[in-house]
Amino acid sequence: MIKSMTGYASESFIINSTKFIVEIKSVNSKTLDLNIRCPHFLKSYENDLRKEISSKLFRGKIELNVTSEIGKNLDEISINQEIVSNYIKQLKEFNNIDSKDFSESTNQFLNISSEKDYLKIAMRLPNAYSSKSIDLSASEITSIIDKISIATKNLNDYRAKEGSEMEKDFRNKISLIKKLLGNIEKIEKERISKKREKLLEELKKIDLEIDNNRLEQEMIYYLEKFDINEEIIRLKSNILIFDEALESNNPVGKKLGFICQEIGREINTIGSKANDANLQKYVIEMKDNLEKIKENILNIL
Repeated sequence: MIKSMTGYASESFIINSTKFIVEIKSVNSKTLDLNIRCPHFLKSYENDLRKEISSKLFRGKIELNVTSEIGKNLDEISINQEIVSNYIKQLKEFNNIDSKDFSESTNQFLNISSEKDYLKIAMRLPNAYSSKSIDLSASEITSIIDKISIATKNLNDYRAKEGSEMEKDFRNKISLIKKLLGNIEKIEKERISKKREKLLEELKKIDLEIDNNRLEQEMIYYLEKFDINEEIIRLKSNILIFDEALESNNPVGKKLGFICQEIGREINTIGSKANDANLQKYVIEMKDNLEKIKENILNIL
């Protein structure tokens, strides 16, 4: 089963009049890069969460955010007056220092003209206000962790659904490559014999006495340079391996990438040995479809 590396899922719920939001998203990455942001009461569970998410999502740059929305009522928020007053006092003292001692950007920042300006700056600084603390029981914390598991599963399902569409595209494009290879095989049956006939006709025009045995040896050596049967056989084999990999239940993104490298190598060799306009046309179409597959492979597990 093919799975995408990109996805998003969220869960929102209320516990003790506090609204919690669990968001988890994933984008492309060569390895698993997991970043967890959660409230302090979940910090002791972070390692367990990391293990669980890693066992389900395997790969990608994944961000888990657990946030709470409290303080909708005015009595749930309080301004730390002492801290804010101290900030304002220090800002005023700082503003009275000779501006020559500071850079132009700092002087612009300190260009304060009113008490309101001091207050605006002070309220943006750390610990300027505090909100109602969250006090949760063990069962309520377990409920939050369960919601994280649900969000993780939903993200995994999202990846699987997107991966299913990508798998259809892979199968269509690899089928086109197979069809084009079949067209090349039809041309190949007659291509070498035509080259042989053309060479013999050119030699007849020269009208020289020729050792037929030596001519046959040189002819075989020359035509071997144009023979692409081995490349066709290897290309068929690699396409079969590609199809088999699509059936795997394990992450196969990297494996498919390696297979595509081999497919591309054989297609390039066929193109370089072809020396035939009709055959080159099919080679170009095969390359085009392969490049589209390789682009999408970067987005799967």
